[in-house]
Amino acid sequence: MKRLIAFLTLVLVFTIPALAQENSLLWKVSSPDGKTTSYLFGTYHILGSDYLNDHKKVKDAYLASKSVVIETEIDSSKMMAVAMKGMMLGKSLEKLMDSADYALVKSELEPSLGMDLSQLDQFKPIFVSILYSMTLAQKYTPKEMTYEGMPIDQYFAYNGRKLKKQINSLETPLEQAEILFNSQTIEEQIEDLVELAKDKDEVVAMTKMVIQSYIDEDLKTMYEESQKMEEASGDLEVLLDDRNTRWIGILNPILKEGQAFIAVGALHLPGKKGLLELLKKEGYTLSPVL
Repeated sequence: MKRLIAFLTLVLVFTIPALAQENSLLWKVSSPDGKTTSYLFGTYHILGSDYLNDHKKVKDAYLASKSVVIETEIDSSKMMAVAMKGMMLGKSLEKLMDSADYALVKSELEPSLGMDLSQLDQFKPIFVSILYSMTLAQKYTPKEMTYEGMPIDQYFAYNGRKLKKQINSLETPLEQAEILFNSQTIEEQIEDLVELAKDKDEVVAMTKMVIQSYIDEDLKTMYEESQKMEEASGDLEVLLDDRNTRWIGILNPILKEGQAFIAVGALHLPGKKGLLELLKKEGYTLSPVL
C-alpha cells in the first residue's frame, strides 16, 4: 500500500502532518520584521468557487489581497502537451498487466468510471488511478460541500485578474504534469493501480475520512489518521517535500512584499517539510484564522 496511499493523499489534498496544534485551513503569515501580512489557504481542488460565499474568512482574505499565488494556471495552448504526459503511445495497458490483475482492475473500477477500461488502454496507469480517485472524491463529497462555479484555484487567478491583482504561479502545467505522471516507473504505477482495485473498501473509507476532515478543518484528526499511513512518507518527497522547498524560494519575495493570498492544495501545509513549518524556519509568524 506504500505508494498507493501516498498517491491517494496527493489526489485528495492531504499529507502526513507532523504539526497539528490548530484547526484551520487559512493561516495569517506575518513577515519576519512584522511589517507585512499575507494569507495561506489550503484548497480542495474539486471545490467550486461558490465555496467562498459560505466561507467569509477565506473570501475576505482573498479580496483584501493585492497579489494571488496558485500552484499552476491552466494554459490552453499547453493542454495537448500536458495530455501527452499522461499517455504511453505504442504501449497497451492490458498487455503490460498480468491478465488476472487486468481483470480485477476492470471489474472493480469500470462501474465507478462509467466506461470500459479499454478506452484508457494507452493512458499511463497513474492516469487511470487519478481518474478513479477523483471519481470517488466527487461521489462521496456531501451535498453541503458540492459548490457550483469554476474550480476554486482557477477562480482565484481568473477573478484576480479582473480585480487587477498580480497573479503568480508556482509551477507551469508541464512541470506539474511531469511530476505527476513521470515520478514513478510504469511498473510501479501498475502495482499501485492493482492495489487500488484490491483495496477498494479501504480506499473508499479513506476518501470519506479525508473529505470529512477537510469539512471540519480538523488537522488533529488528519494527524492521527496519518500515523496509520506513516510508511508512505518516503513517497511524498518528490510529490510534496521537494516542491514545497522550491516554492519557498518563490514565495519569499512575494510574502515580504505583503498582501498576498496563496492558495495551494491543503496537503502542502502541514508536516516537517510542509509550508507552515518551512515558513516558520524562514522567520515568518504563522497564526490560524479561526
